[in-house]
Amino acid sequence: MKVVSILLLLVVGTAIPALSQGAQSYFNASAKHYVGDRLPDALRSVNEGLTKYPGDPKLKALAEKLNEKKKEENQKKQDQKNKEQQQKDQQKKEQEQKDQQQKEQQQKDQKDKEEQEKDKQSKEQKDKKESEKQEQKDQAEKQDKQKTSPQLSEKLQQMKISEEKAKMILEAMKNQEIQYLQQNKRKATKPKEKDKPDW
Repeated sequence: MKVVSILLLLVVGTAIPALSQGAQSYFNASAKHYVGDRLPDALRSVNEGLTKYPGDPKLKALAEKLNEKKKEENQKKQDQKNKEQQQKDQQKKEQEQKDQQQKEQQQKDQKDKEEQEKDKQSKEQKDKKESEKQEQKDQAEKQDKQKTSPQLSEKLQQMKISEEKAKMILEAMKNQEIQYLQQNKRKATKPKEKDKPDW
């Protein structure tokens, strides 16, 4: 019985270092890949070691660390991807706003142009109506003049005065009348004395 126990201890004693040395080689290989910035290779190596030596604490700890590192890198990649997507979305939004502003400006310019054209046409129509009114007025005056002209020219011939001279006389009379009215306005009226009677 003692011999069997000793043999068993010898077999187990020699097997543990061999087992430990095999796990260590996977650990070393995995660590070497990790230091060389080859995370996928490091993970593959540590996972191979864990399939052969599932109870090794160093391999388990290294596997956890490598998986955390992989998660961090994946998160960084995802964050970078999200950031790039946000930038693209922002650029797209800004471009859409710019396009919208350009469209609104074009519509405003078109509206202003149409209003200017409308105002121009309206002014032209107004000027045309005023011109027609003035022509009608001039024509009416001309007709009135033609009606009164023969009688007036007969009287002026009897008085032996030309039409121009008659106009000058009328203008002079008009000016004298204006002058007379202005002089009367300038004369100051004396204020009434309170203690004296009106008469």
